[in-house]
Amino acid sequence: MLFSIEPKHSLRDIFNRKEEVSAFQKSLQSERLIVLDGLRRIGKTSLLKAVLEEFDGYHVFIDCRAYFRNNLIDVEAFDRALIKEIEKTLKLGKLKKILKSISGLSFGGFEISIEGKGQKTNLAEALKSIDETLKGKRFVLAFDEAQNLRFYRKGGKDLLNLFAYIYDNLKNFVIVLTGSEIGLLHDFLGIDDPDAPLFGRYLSEIRLQRFSKDKSLEFLRKGFEELAIDVSEKSLERVVDELDGIVGYLSIYGYIYYKEDPVNALEKTKELAKKLVEKELSALINRSTNYGYVLKAVSLHINRFNQIRTYIENNFGTISDPTLSKILNTLVKQSFLEQKYVDGVKRYLFPDPVMEYVCKEMRMK
Repeated sequence: MLFSIEPKHSLRDIFNRKEEVSAFQKSLQSERLIVLDGLRRIGKTSLLKAVLEEFDGYHVFIDCRAYFRNNLIDVEAFDRALIKEIEKTLKLGKLKKILKSISGLSFGGFEISIEGKGQKTNLAEALKSIDETLKGKRFVLAFDEAQNLRFYRKGGKDLLNLFAYIYDNLKNFVIVLTGSEIGLLHDFLGIDDPDAPLFGRYLSEIRLQRFSKDKSLEFLRKGFEELAIDVSEKSLERVVDELDGIVGYLSIYGYIYYKEDPVNALEKTKELAKKLVEKELSALINRSTNYGYVLKAVSLHINRFNQIRTYIENNFGTISDPTLSKILNTLVKQSFLEQKYVDGVKRYLFPDPVMEYVCKEMRMK
């Protein structure tokens, strides 16, 4: 169903992403390191899961958000999940013989027992055995919202070293990472950093963009047609005007209209979206109120560097140029803001209309 609010698992439910699906499928067969990125709620997880569901190979999926607690990755829980997912995959097809040869599998400081009669081994050696057995089939290690892995121990370097080992030595493995905080994900991977484990490796990047207004309207029409519901064009245009081309919001609207309340579906969607955004903003502003000051300014269309600094100093206190520059760069890297040149002048804008609305309503002290 197009209007399902959980991630999609079938390509028939993926709307208007033929080009991205095709690029991703081709990359899975030819590339070693793939990044699938885009704004929050743009459909990255759905596309990833739907393509993997029909993928002719093996895959492991880890949602990195599930192990992010108190601004750190719960290393033991993450390691356990990764090993368990690999063990589960080893029960499939010709990989079963590898499972029988292993009595224990370890990664980092964690080890699990396996019912095989062979020796205990570490994850890298197990992956090497898998690679030698695959003979042309590919094995995908997929990490959703992978920018969180920078909080795995000391900057995630242990994982980056594992990724570099896989890239360099295991020709049948593919590492896939999704990310909503695009700049932070690229910083974490360090492809252009000579001191980073993955420096110099080729990265295949697929970015999901917002739907255009026409495509957003088409998505809503098709979704309601699937449900045999007639909704006026005027109502659909109002929805798109207020929610933009972010497929996650459009899906929530369609789901609420169908399941709960057609009369108040748009308002309820905005309230639910507002709660999602408020949770994300709360975690950000708890780190520094400067983030809130900047977002408040931009929500009021005070969106040039000097204008933002003046607004903050007039309302909240002094802020230095280096501090403001750092805050703005971080907000762009985390995809809370985007920067565009308008008439030759750099301006900061919200990519998400709900986030802009929430920030405009924020009360900052």
